[in-house]
Amino acid sequence: MDPYDSRAPESFRSLVRPGDIDLEIDRSRFLGLARQVASEEEAQAFLAEVRSDHPTATHVVWAWIIGPGGLQMRASDDGEPQGTAGVPTLEVLKKEGLSDVVVATVRYFGGVKLGAGGLIRAYTRAAAEAVQAGGPTSMVRQKAVTLTVPYPHEGRLTYQFNDHHWPVEKVFDAAVHYHFFVPEKLEAAATAWLLGLTGGDARLVWGDLTYAPLPDDLDLSFLTEA
Repeated sequence: MDPYDSRAPESFRSLVRPGDIDLEIDRSRFLGLARQVASEEEAQAFLAEVRSDHPTATHVVWAWIIGPGGLQMRASDDGEPQGTAGVPTLEVLKKEGLSDVVVATVRYFGGVKLGAGGLIRAYTRAAAEAVQAGGPTSMVRQKAVTLTVPYPHEGRLTYQFNDHHWPVEKVFDAAVHYHFFVPEKLEAAATAWLLGLTGGDARLVWGDLTYAPLPDDLDLSFLTEA
């Protein structure tokens, strides 16, 4: 998702890591592979890699949802009976409310036919378990910022960041520099808070927008209430 796209939301659900699972169902092997992708081109490149890694697979079923509001939704049964593989995979993504995600399920046929119902259950299970392995979470539009302050403010600021479980990277030279991310909607509130803490001594340089998950224990309620 491009955070600069005028249609892009403040947040959306996606994956934080690759999700890979391996199942055996009635002697067939199902490999579920879930990835976060930013475009259809990335999704297609991933699928090409999967096919290259599994040249003898019976089927490589896939589905993706990409873009603001799930603008691009596609699915393929890859030779399985129509509606038994790609659509169930897509339904898993829709049920989880995910975007910018592609799921591929590689099947090695084991000699036992599963029937339409069995195929739907197998591909649904493979996709759902791959998605869960990928850690579905909320991706929040954030801005990178560098905060520079004189040394006398370092102790108080470090205490405040730690108290709110706000991850920062510190660099020391002639001054103290904090590198961290702020949810875009809280930019003004964070600026006011930091200027207040430092008596106006803080210098903030705002950087690029990005999407990233917020730490589970990060508490920024004090900014929203300010």
